[in-house]
Amino acid sequence: MGKQKSAKRDKKLIVGVDVGGTKIMVALVKPSGSILARKRASTPRGSATADDTVKAVVELIHYVLAEEKVSPRELAAIGIGVPGVVDADEGYVVVTPNMNLTGMHLSKLIGEEFRVPVALGNDVNLGTLGEKWLGAGRYASSVVGIFVGTGVGSGIIIDNQLLRGSREAAGEIGHIVMQIGGPLCGCGNRGCLEALASRSAIERDIREAVAAGKKTILTRLVGTDLRVIRSRMLKQALQQNDALVRKVVRKAAEVLGYACLTVRHLLDPDVIILGGGVVEACEEFILPVVKEIFASDALPGAHCGRGIVPSELGDDAVVLGAVAIAQKTIGREVLQAAVEGLPQYPVLEETQFGRVTINGRTYKSDLVLRGDGKIKKRNKEAAKEAYGTSHEIGPDEVKKVLKGDVGILVLGTGQQGQAALTAEAEHLLQQRGVTVVSVPTPMALREYNRARGPKAAILHVTC
Repeated sequence: MGKQKSAKRDKKLIVGVDVGGTKIMVALVKPSGSILARKRASTPRGSATADDTVKAVVELIHYVLAEEKVSPRELAAIGIGVPGVVDADEGYVVVTPNMNLTGMHLSKLIGEEFRVPVALGNDVNLGTLGEKWLGAGRYASSVVGIFVGTGVGSGIIIDNQLLRGSREAAGEIGHIVMQIGGPLCGCGNRGCLEALASRSAIERDIREAVAAGKKTILTRLVGTDLRVIRSRMLKQALQQNDALVRKVVRKAAEVLGYACLTVRHLLDPDVIILGGGVVEACEEFILPVVKEIFASDALPGAHCGRGIVPSELGDDAVVLGAVAIAQKTIGREVLQAAVEGLPQYPVLEETQFGRVTINGRTYKSDLVLRGDGKIKKRNKEAAKEAYGTSHEIGPDEVKKVLKGDVGILVLGTGQQGQAALTAEAEHLLQQRGVTVVSVPTPMALREYNRARGPKAAILHVTC
């Protein structure tokens, strides 16, 4: 019942869809970007047709709506991301490599089913857009997202505008030639970034090395078939200090680092965001290598901006980017709205018993960090009067925290985790569709800093 009320309060919700080669993800999202529900399913493969894929998308959307007790009539729009080249204006899939959606009028087909506007975009462009809206690029006006998976793709946002190109193909960084006469790329050229730094390239180099007699623990993790080496397996091998995998992945990371230098000199973005399955799995190994090369730039004045940062949204990036373009179809510019509407949230630095440091200032009391970004002293006496203890946090106290459209509430339960929400407070938050993260206060600082979108916190600093 609580979820139903929450959905009705928003009236017009948005669905974001990420159609990938191996999985489809659908998310039901508030206009603010807060995700109410998400569901994944495998993409139809083998003898599956394009109609089968469209049917799977439709069924997954219906499933998420039914789970949240939301009628299709409560939807404002749907956004869809697919790999490859799309005609965004016509909602038409021009080509999807390794998939069966080429030639499909996807926006029309989905729109006829749900009777709402449907926006279509390239998945990497949308991933970058999602990061710009609510992720690692949210405080920047110019952002380049580079995503490393089976291939390498990129999205470009300049002055808060997504760069689409004359053929909707801007950002194909994977096919910038990095090595003259290098390995053959799937596009037909040689020496492309994708042929040198993607997971497919890493798999190829490992296979060739094993065929030449080199040893690797991957033969134990994967077996004799090294055609598909999952990113998590590369991570395992790196963690176990596998010499061959370390050498191959470092080579890929170095090429990626020089590609980032090229991006800096060509576009001069505020920030370059690295994401995708390979980077997310092997971030601790890849990111230092990329940053080292990036920092070696000898060009005077080249070290402006935030430099290289990892993705914050992970799998949610594409669906949130899809939600962003869906909202544009109904007249809402989310990037501008985000810039104008997001508070300047404080940075929580450290805590010890009885105190917490925020933005360089130390506070010696429980605190409330409201949804509007303001820091207030918590009224512990009101809690004691109502419940006999300050460890109980009730609905009246919670209401004061939810200034604005808060999507997540971080509760710091104290150094030993003694504080907690009352059942009534939990019910209120459920009704409003607010996600609660309840952890000891030292962990709460990290969770608050990492939380994306509109957020609030209650911090108990003693027991």
